[in-house]
Parts: sequence; C-alpha cells; structure tokens
Amino acid sequence: MKIAILGAGAMGLLYGGLLKKNGNNIKFIVRDKSKKKVINEKGITLNIDSNSFIVYPEAILANEATNFDLVIVFTKTNDTLEALSSIKNIINENTFLMSLQNGLGNFEKLTTFSNSSKIIYGTTMAPADLINVREVTSSGSHESQFKLAEDKNLNIVKEVASIFDRAKLNSLVNENVENVIWSKVAFNTAMNTICALLEITPGSIDKDPQLKSFAIEVARETCDVAKATHIQIKEEEVLKKIELSCREHGDHKPSMLQDMLLKKKTEIDSLNGEVIKIGSLNNIQTPLNTSLFHLIKAKESNFNLN
Repeated sequence: MKIAILGAGAMGLLYGGLLKKNGNNIKFIVRDKSKKKVINEKGITLNIDSNSFIVYPEAILANEATNFDLVIVFTKTNDTLEALSSIKNIINENTFLMSLQNGLGNFEKLTTFSNSSKIIYGTTMAPADLINVREVTSSGSHESQFKLAEDKNLNIVKEVASIFDRAKLNSLVNENVENVIWSKVAFNTAMNTICALLEITPGSIDKDPQLKSFAIEVARETCDVAKATHIQIKEEEVLKKIELSCREHGDHKPSMLQDMLLKKKTEIDSLNGEVIKIGSLNNIQTPLNTSLFHLIKAKESNFNLN
C-alpha cells in the first residue's frame, strides 16, 4: 500500500516514522522546501520509550505528489482544507483519506474532497513531542480507534488497522468511534487547553489538587454537551484518560502547548470552540469551556500568528 503522510509535525513524524520502520511505502508531503531537504538528507529520529532510531522516508512537495492508496492527514485542523486542496489533483476514486486529528469536524472537512465510502476517521491517544523538525519523542501506552464512514470497502480499514498494529501503533476498528472522538475532545478541552494556557505539562496539573479538580470539571462540562447530542460518552473513561496522562505522560507537551510555545495558532476552535457552539445549539451552558476559549484567544492575539 502506498501511503502519504500529509503534515510532518509531531504526530505525522511519529506515525510515518513507525510505519516506515516496519517496511511500509511511506512518503511525507510537506510544504516547506527546507523540511523536505532535511528529512531526505538526515532522515527522521524516533525516540520511543527507551529506544532511539533513525528511518529514511522520502519527503516531497505537494506539486510532486503522485497517486497514493491512502493519504493520512496529520496537519493541524486549521490547515486541513488548504493542505488537501494542494493535492486535490491526485485524489481520485481509488484514494482513501484518513484523519486521526484532534477536535471535531474532521470528517466533514474530508468530505469536501471525497465521498464517505473513501473516508476513514477516528482518533488517537498517542502522545508525541516534537524535538525539532526531524525528531519526535513518544512514550507510554496508547491506542488509535477509527472506522470507515460507510459500510463498504471494509477490507481496506481492516488492512490499515493491521498495518498500524505491525508498526506498533495499536489500533482498533470501532463502529462507534464518534463516542471515542468525543471522549478525546472532553480530555483535550481540559488537559490540552489548560496546559497551553498555563504553559505547563500534565504532571503539573497532577501535583495541584485544585487545578486537577478544575480539569475534571471542564471535562465533565464537555461530556454534558456530548450527551445532549446523543453521544454515549462515559465520564469515567474520560477521567481515566486524565489519570493516565498524569501518570504516564507527565512530561508530555500536548500539541496545543507546543503551538503556544512556538507562537502558532492553536486548535482551540475545533476543541473548546466547537463544544461552545454545539452546547449553544442544545441549550447547554458551557462557562468553563467559554472562559478557556477566550483566554487562549487572548494569548494568541499577543503574538504574530503563523
């Protein structure tokens, strides 16, 4: 299977690097010529738990892309439409698009470029810290869950799961993945956003009982919005994710924190922002999400967005 990784940030490097290490045909589609050059010349360094290794996938620009069997979108949610537009000429009836991105609305964005029978979507709990443009660190247990949007071509989604599993990217095909996506959103609206706002890691939240209690209340508020849309979300599972993050990923810098430290636009709109909108439509008040949303926006306004 010819696989393209669209976006070479932390998650893209982690997935693409592990897939390449297991012998898969992987190419990174990047927008920066300097990133293309450094990946092609020096490869990608992966630090997984206590192991470190270098793999050598090929990086190309969008205008150099040819046909792929699977395009995995790992750009920031804000950049999805622009990134897919740059390769729309190679997306055809044989191309499957896949998103494991953070937030809500990712499936809808992919439907702009393909029909639902060719779209795989879901979420992942894999932590990934970007050390530099060609190096990423990940540790602890994690799992990706996803499904094909339509009950067609089921063999392809099973094949993708098998490919991921062989690359030590633990995966599960889950027909109820919307519940899992919302569970991750509930986790992220609390942990990702608080870490970005205060510029701390999960370990710091764990050490502060009041802050941890606040994170739990934010997650519960998001769960209330999910339940109003008939999502079968389990609060206890979300709280377990928070405990796992504090215990196993205490030093991990969540993606929103990494963006904040680099003075880049965050994914707040697809996380807390979407929760606020959906809550309003369902007459659910979201004061905690709303406060965090505006505080992150205020921080973003203080630097030049990239």
